[in-house]
Amino acid sequence: MRVTSSMMTTNTLRDLNLSLGRLQKTQTQLSTGRQITKASDNPTGTATAMGLRKQLNRADQHSRSLEDAAGWLGTADSALTSGLDLLARAKELAIAGANSGGISDPNARIAMATELRSIRSQLLGLANTTYGSRSIFNGTASGAAYSSTGVYNGNTGSVVRDVAAQDSLAINLTGTQVFGTAGGAVGDVFEVLDRLATAVQAGNDTAIAAEHLNLDSATQLMSAATVDIGSRAAKIDSIRSRTADQVLRLRDQLSNIEDVDPASAILTEKMQENSYQAALQVAAKILPMSLLDFLR
Repeated sequence: MRVTSSMMTTNTLRDLNLSLGRLQKTQTQLSTGRQITKASDNPTGTATAMGLRKQLNRADQHSRSLEDAAGWLGTADSALTSGLDLLARAKELAIAGANSGGISDPNARIAMATELRSIRSQLLGLANTTYGSRSIFNGTASGAAYSSTGVYNGNTGSVVRDVAAQDSLAINLTGTQVFGTAGGAVGDVFEVLDRLATAVQAGNDTAIAAEHLNLDSATQLMSAATVDIGSRAAKIDSIRSRTADQVLRLRDQLSNIEDVDPASAILTEKMQENSYQAALQVAAKILPMSLLDFLR
């Protein structure tokens, strides 16, 4: 086959353009830090990267839910721990009030009753603890869980968070689950403290003994709620750890597909640049001279 000057020129220019294209692609990868700048660069890698990004988005959503759940449970645990401390002090006062020597002085009885009512007020404040703008013990109802008089305004609804794929967790306990149910023979902890304060102030040993037992029951209920909250918090911590590992693994896989190895890319860019410059020099010698060359 006869090779003409036109064929040589065409082939040389084509090879130069291909070499320049490879160089420009590598330079683009270096400037963006990405191996894949458009889908056609690596169709298989692009599809894999899209799948990894979907998984990463879901994992990030779960991470945000887990952070919210951990914050909610941490707030509840803090409130319940403080509540148990208050009930422990109320028990000390109940024991002191049942001691005939301790209540012989009316002023002492009044002081103990006043402290018991203060404990009730503080406990009521803890019952209205909020996380963000939401009361944590009112179920799914809005507003404060308890009124200023100790009436429960919430419901029995569960606050649920999606914490993992196909796994959700209720992160709340309602006021009745923590502080008891109002009415009936015993009532909730606020009614118990109210009656105990009245009994101590009056020096009624029989009533003090009865409310002391009711106070123990209320303490057991709150202790069980604290253990429940702690168990849920431990589960959240475990899932958070696994999710964090999953996010790191997915990001590492995505980086292997999309990100450029700078050292390798710089080396490749220098080799391609040298190759392109050498090709230009060779092309300048073999391409035929044009009319413009004679006119210079």
